[in-house]
Amino acid sequence: MEDFMERATNVYRTKHFIVKQILNYEEHEKLDNIIISQDYFYKRTKIRDKQYNKIFAEKVNIDGKRIKTASSTRKYID
Repeated sequence: MEDFMERATNVYRTKHFIVKQILNYEEHEKLDNIIISQDYFYKRTKIRDKQYNKIFAEKVNIDGKRIKTASSTRKYID
């Protein structure tokens, strides 16, 4: 399995990155319930683009899009 697909809830592509979102639902006593995203930004390479294109070949919008969340963290991967 490609690294950008492991444990992914959503995967999409930007001009420079393939982004993996891992979504977590947080329930809070006093505040509203929220969804938090752990985002992993994988630098686009020829190999990763080829893998991405193969996995998502059937999608109408092959680049996909981000799932909006209340909060997120970011990690960049070469």
